[in-house]
Amino acid sequence: FDVSVILPFADDEDVIGTAVRRVSTHLREYGASFEIIAVDEDSGDNSHAVLALLRKDVEELRIASAPGRGRGFAQGAQRARGKALWLIEPRATLGPLAPFGRAHRRVSRGELDAAVVGNRFAVVHRTRMLPVLDGVRGIGAGFLKRIGKRAASRGRSVEMQVIGGSAGPT
Repeated sequence: FDVSVILPFADDEDVIGTAVRRVSTHLREYGASFEIIAVDEDSGDNSHAVLALLRKDVEELRIASAPGRGRGFAQGAQRARGKALWLIEPRATLGPLAPFGRAHRRVSRGELDAAVVGNRFAVVHRTRMLPVLDGVRGIGAGFLKRIGKRAASRGRSVEMQVIGGSAGPT
């Protein structure tokens, strides 16, 4: 696959269906081969039922489980088969997805190992970033910043992007 989308969820039944549909539609229009790995972080609502209904329409969807909250990105990355990983939470998919294209191109060309976009999501080179992601827990903007700092401290090329531009490499 060109990209594996890692989509951790926990009690997100209100947005998980929209998230999967928006991401899959965006990637089809972008022309990428992809898989979506929705990772259950101990969800107690109807998120699984929503995902089960989507499986017939989104054949790229796979469901995995993490050993607890905040471990979904690392667990999904271990299962992923894409050249790049798109680390995004369900609520972040409700915003603009177009910045994914620039980040993905830069990572795919080898210009960057990781691009953190607007503290909303990250696109990373799978094989170069697996050791960085291994064991890191968390969600949200804080998690994305930690990934960026950890990657930079290990000599990886990271760019913290603002939507519509770039804050530069770290």
